[in-house]
Amino acid sequence: MKEIIRFTDIRVSVSRSDVLNLMECYEDNPIYEEVVEEYEGLKEKLESLGKPQAIFCFGTMPDDLSIEEVPKGTPVIFSLLTEGGEISGYSTLMFQQGDYLKGMLADSFAGAYLFALEKAAMDRLKEECALRHLGIEKRLEAPKDIPMEAQKLIYTECEAGKIGMGISSGYMFDPVKSSGQILIISEDEKVFQTQHDCRKCTAVNCKMRKIPEVTLTVWDGEKEETFLCEKGKTILDALKENGKYFSAFCGGKGTCGKCRIQVVKGSLPITTSDRKIFKEEELSCGWRLACKGVLEEDLSIRFSLNQESTFDVVASFAGEEKKEEILDKEYGIAIDIGTTTIALSLCGMTGGQILDSYTAVNRQRIYGADVISRIQASVDGKGAELQKSIQEDIQKGISNLLKRNQLDKEQVKVVVIAGNTTMGHLLLGYPCDTLGVYPFTPVNIKTITGSVKEILGSSVLSCPVVCMPGISTYVGADIAAGILSCGMAEKEEVSLLIDLGTNGEMAIGNKERILVTSTAAGPAFEGGNISCGMGSVQGAICSVEINGSEVTCRTIGEKPPLGLCGTGVVETVAELVKEELVDETGLLDEEYEDGFCLSKTPEGEKILFTQKDVREIQLAKSAVRAGMETLLLRYGVTSDQIQTVYLAGGFGFKMDLEKAASIGLFPEELKGKIQTVGNSSLGGAVRYLADKDAKAVIEKIISISQEINLSKDKDFNQFYMDYMFFE
Repeated sequence: MKEIIRFTDIRVSVSRSDVLNLMECYEDNPIYEEVVEEYEGLKEKLESLGKPQAIFCFGTMPDDLSIEEVPKGTPVIFSLLTEGGEISGYSTLMFQQGDYLKGMLADSFAGAYLFALEKAAMDRLKEECALRHLGIEKRLEAPKDIPMEAQKLIYTECEAGKIGMGISSGYMFDPVKSSGQILIISEDEKVFQTQHDCRKCTAVNCKMRKIPEVTLTVWDGEKEETFLCEKGKTILDALKENGKYFSAFCGGKGTCGKCRIQVVKGSLPITTSDRKIFKEEELSCGWRLACKGVLEEDLSIRFSLNQESTFDVVASFAGEEKKEEILDKEYGIAIDIGTTTIALSLCGMTGGQILDSYTAVNRQRIYGADVISRIQASVDGKGAELQKSIQEDIQKGISNLLKRNQLDKEQVKVVVIAGNTTMGHLLLGYPCDTLGVYPFTPVNIKTITGSVKEILGSSVLSCPVVCMPGISTYVGADIAAGILSCGMAEKEEVSLLIDLGTNGEMAIGNKERILVTSTAAGPAFEGGNISCGMGSVQGAICSVEINGSEVTCRTIGEKPPLGLCGTGVVETVAELVKEELVDETGLLDEEYEDGFCLSKTPEGEKILFTQKDVREIQLAKSAVRAGMETLLLRYGVTSDQIQTVYLAGGFGFKMDLEKAASIGLFPEELKGKIQTVGNSSLGGAVRYLADKDAKAVIEKIISISQEINLSKDKDFNQFYMDYMFFE
């Protein structure tokens, strides 16, 4: 129910130093004393001209302005503050009369007055929220967080016309010295985040901009590191800016719970997101989310900065030939940029023999686990950061290969890059605005050739760089390269290529015709959105056997268990279904209300597989299977008519195919036809740089490929519902 509160009795206290700072008049200025004297004589008059008003409207977000994180119906407060127009009017008058000093003082006073008004008004709002047992989770202001049109909504909801305010066709308030915000209401009254975020403000030259520094000390085991950070930043952003990498599956939305930190010294308020992730006893022990924890004072935390340093990345591919030494002494570097990982192969230019490989985690994971998160981060103004991140990852890989093999950069004659369309856009610095909205149009998915400096932002090499072409927005160069690597477009028989990761990309066809598609499998196959999920790192449970009450788990590297990676997730579901602890509908036995315990961490924390986790893998496997069945239907063949299934990607490379089939991820008829081909994208890039005929084959692949849009396919929707069950 809408409720409007107006305050007209707000006491506003303006600091002289703020006024003079806005004028850039400091003590070393030769006329400083004169300005101070003039200000003191003018102060009383300017204060009398201020007509402060604050309007707060308790309501809900309407449909016409809802954004992803604030959907329709979200409880909000529309906030509108104004100091009136008399101070600004006096400033204008002084300039007209030629008294420029008074004019500048009045203008600066008006600016400082609005800042002081906001602080005083928010103190009043805090009192009102306390009476209602409410808090404020987040502040949204135009144009950074919400469009300028939102100012019209704020004006309307606050009924500002009744107090004589106006608004222009360009959505600017009248009087000008006014400000509007949308404040998201929290059920937690201890949360009150209403401060203006100078980091996000477009007025980067504002003299009121205040970003003080605080120290952040991180304990990683027995290792201690201290960083100087900007006050007001989240811990996630602070660590990222100091070159410290870790995954944030949800992109900092506070939903995945993977950026867990423990406060050792200092204070870090509990946020609404914290309460959703942690139990009360965990909160009392100082557990918080790094993506939501805001640095307001010196802080010491416990956190692993190298949680994915041992990520198990697949760089091998079907048909690869390794050589200890390549005689022609001319080399190429093939690169696969995956959403999760990157892989580089140093190979000979003649036959494509692999001399050495380098793998690493794609550090863009700190912006989110999937391409949608990366697209959103780019749209939110982080495109340059994302570009720099992947460029630095590749530069590091190239330097490592050169050093390990004692090569001069002149010996590398070409670099070939394959990756999905989003990764290509981020590498090349293209805007991603159109990738995430219908009709999902890429900037450029054709073959791109440029210098190392142009594409990789460095002179680490002096050769050309070729970015392979893609097929569509969501079937990119990685799949085109995979088709090339498997030779699908050169065979009579019909084959199926499936690349499983955060997306399920597929291709079916032969040398005459190819159909491709992409289905949003989500990050579950890589441990994302799973309560105890993690990447394929040392200690991740990768294999599970359940026999009655006995559970046997195997971890990567045979290390103590820390969580579940993608293969472990699939095997857990398969075993729970086998033991009838999960029924055909995906319902976990009620005995395991808190989750089925697989193992315990070295600290004694239970590694649980929950009902929510079952649903996540249900959705993921159903999306993949439905995409597969739709491609078969559209191509006009049955599973029996498929000659070979090429299963690509690190996840598929290590997956137990029997267990995957048992939960319906693949048709039973295809089990004996599946070949795991590893990193087919990298394999295609290797072939492209070494095989003189590969360019023509790629061009043919692009020309005979047609994308099937699953979002508009009725059969896909039916398949999706049918294969939701475990049968």
